[in-house]
Amino acid sequence: MQPITVYVDETCNLCQFMKRTFMRIRHPRRAAVVEWRHYHEAPCGIGDYNCGDAMKVQTPDGQLYQGFYAVRVLVGYTWLAFLQPLLYIPGIPPLGEKAYAWVARNRYRLFGKREG
Repeated sequence: MQPITVYVDETCNLCQFMKRTFMRIRHPRRAAVVEWRHYHEAPCGIGDYNCGDAMKVQTPDGQLYQGFYAVRVLVGYTWLAFLQPLLYIPGIPPLGEKAYAWVARNRYRLFGKREG
């Protein structure tokens, strides 16, 4: 089975919490192998400062998703996959993008930062 690769900020407490939570609720038949990597390893261009601004998920077929869309993809690999269609309802993606962007901008202030 091809791995799902998730790129996160390893110094972000919220990111580490999401990683632990995902590993507890992932569906073993849908997400047998999950690789967690620091965002510096993400397939972004050199000098791409936005690379660490949002979580990225690379699916086994090579598709790369970012931010809200990465979360939406990850939900499909968990026991909560039955809720994933709700994230496709018209109007939800723009709200999800805005909410994700706000949390991403404020993640260190709200949840702290690890030394790394």
